[in-house]
Amino acid sequence: MHATSISKMQFLVLTMLLAFLCAAVSSAQTGQYPTAKIYAQKLVNETLAATPDIAGLEISAVSVKTNECTTIASDEELGIGEKCDQDEHHVMKTDKPLADKVKEHGKEFFDVNVPIHDPNGKIIGIVGIDFKPDPKQTPEQATERALQIVKEISAKVSSREQLYEPVK
Repeated sequence: MHATSISKMQFLVLTMLLAFLCAAVSSAQTGQYPTAKIYAQKLVNETLAATPDIAGLEISAVSVKTNECTTIASDEELGIGEKCDQDEHHVMKTDKPLADKVKEHGKEFFDVNVPIHDPNGKIIGIVGIDFKPDPKQTPEQATERALQIVKEISAKVSSREQLYEPVK
């Protein structure tokens, strides 16, 4: 019998891959969201926990430092830091919600982007909401529901800077 050997580097890579996969599966099974390091992530986590008809949620904003629009909080760790897409830029430009019907893994759902305003009415960010699939839901219903959710989020935010504030 001939034993197959692997290098220490291969072993290390395989071990790290296994640890990553176990963490990903564990996170997916427990419904955990990224750790809230900034206030926007805390808002995302609280909203997801309190709103059962949402499948996904993210907040995007233009950074004061870089003047670039990126996702600053999300239900998915990998989504944080992504540049804003065409829909988010459109909502920032028009100051109007945008509902798109999306199809993933054979299921259709609405992805709605809604601006967040400060108390003076200035846009400070965009909330992107993916609703759980509901064949009876219309674009108008999805938009109205998203507006309700964003109204609750907006009531907790006074400025764009507050979205970036560290949380304990």
